[in-house]
Amino acid sequence: MNKQQAYNSFWGQFGVSAYEENTVPENASFPYITYQVLTDDYMNVILPTASIWDRSTSWQRVDELSNEIAETISRMNTIRLDDGRMFITKGSPFSQHMMEEGDSSIRRNVLTIGVQFLTEF
Repeated sequence: MNKQQAYNSFWGQFGVSAYEENTVPENASFPYITYQVLTDDYMNVILPTASIWDRSTSWQRVDELSNEIAETISRMNTIRLDDGRMFITKGSPFSQHMMEEGDSSIRRNVLTIGVQFLTEF
């Protein structure tokens, strides 16, 4: 698996649709996850973000999904790649609520993760 596939695999395991940032189809159903795909050289730590989106009057679903992601990161070791490994940790701040201008029913939770590639670029 290459680096792109590793991101897709990680974000796709939580039971909701996951899309690379800026590729969300217009007919996407809530809740869903968007994520950045960033790569770097061996051993550098990068801090990509992901967002959990929901249409609701409550933060409950985005918070539950954020907690599930945090627990998964805490339990996991590394993701095997074709040419090495990808190590994921929780960034700081890990989770932040955001409201969307123009639509008060959209709930967005922005997550920061730490990613370290144990590969050659």
